[in-house]
Amino acid sequence: MMMYKKFFPILMLAALAFMAGACGSDDDTDDGGGNKEPEPTVYEYLTPGSDQRPDWKAPDYTLYGGITMAVQVQLGDTLAYYQSGGDLMCAKIDGEVRAVTPPQATGGVTYYPLSIAGDGTNMAVSLHYYCDQLHRLFTINNWAVFDPSAKPTGENSMYRPRFTSSY
Repeated sequence: MMMYKKFFPILMLAALAFMAGACGSDDDTDDGGGNKEPEPTVYEYLTPGSDQRPDWKAPDYTLYGGITMAVQVQLGDTLAYYQSGGDLMCAKIDGEVRAVTPPQATGGVTYYPLSIAGDGTNMAVSLHYYCDQLHRLFTINNWAVFDPSAKPTGENSMYRPRFTSSY
C-alpha cells in the first residue's frame, strides 16, 4: 500500500503532462491535420510599394576636382533576397547625386561599386537603394563621412549597410 501512495502522484503527473502535449496549443494557423503553426511575420517594408524607379544621373566628376571616395557596397540585410538587375544604388551629399550604379556581379557576389564625387572632406554621405522587385526606395542618412582615403571595401570586407534597421 505504501508503494501505491508514492507511485500514484507520479503517475498522475505523467498523465497530465501527456495530455497537455497531446492537446497542443492555440496558435493562429491550422494545417488541416490539427497541427498548428504560428503565422510568419511579414514586414511592411518587404511588401510591394509604389515608388517609381529614380532617374538618378551620374555626376560630372570634373565639377568636383576629380576627388572621389570609392566604395563597394553589398546589401547587408533581408533586401539581398529581393535584389535584381533593375536595382540602383546612389550616394548623395547635401541632397545632390554624387554616385549611382546598378548592381554588378563577380564570382557569384552581387555588389554596387560607387565612386562618390566630392570637393572636400567631412561631408555627410547618404546612401539610397531602389529595389525594383519591391518598388521601394530605402535610405540611410549620414551613412558615412566623405573620405577619399577610405578603403574601398571597408576594414574587413565590403560595406554592408542595413537599410531596414530603421523599420
